[in-house]
Amino acid sequence: MLGLLSLVHPYPEKTLLDGSAQPCADSREATSGVPGVHVYAFNAKKIPAIRKSLFVLDTLEWESGDPAAMRAAAVEYDRLLSQVRRARTLGYATSNGNGDFEIMVPQMDSVLVFGEARMPGEPFYYSAKVVDATGQEEVRVVLLMCNQQLL
Repeated sequence: MLGLLSLVHPYPEKTLLDGSAQPCADSREATSGVPGVHVYAFNAKKIPAIRKSLFVLDTLEWESGDPAAMRAAAVEYDRLLSQVRRARTLGYATSNGNGDFEIMVPQMDSVLVFGEARMPGEPFYYSAKVVDATGQEEVRVVLLMCNQQLL
C-alpha cells in the first residue's frame, strides 16, 4: 500500500524555501546575514503589478544621485510596498539574527521571493528573485540585499 501511495504522489506537495538575506557589498566575506528582513513568497504568475514595479525600479538610474530619478524611484518603491502588502502571499517570514528564513510554499514553477527592510542610510533596501519550487523538498534562496531584482 505504501508503495502505491508513493507512485501517486512522487513529489512532496510543498517545498521549503530555505533562505538567507545577505549584505550585498561583501556577500563573499559575510559571516552573517541581514536580520529583520520581511520576506514574502508569491505565485509569480499572479502578481504582474509587483513584477512591473520591480522592473521599473531595476531600470531607474537613481543610484547616481539624479534628483528626478530618486523621486521617481521613491514613488515606485512606495507603490511596490503597497502592492506587496495587498497581494495574496504563498508565505511570509522575517529573517532571524543570522539573516536566515524559511517559508513553506506549494509546488509551482515560478515563486517570486521578495525581501525588504529599513536600513539606515539606504533609501531602498530590497531584493527579489524568482525560483522554481517543483519536484523538490527544499530550495535554497539567497537574497542579496542590493536594491535590485535578480531574476
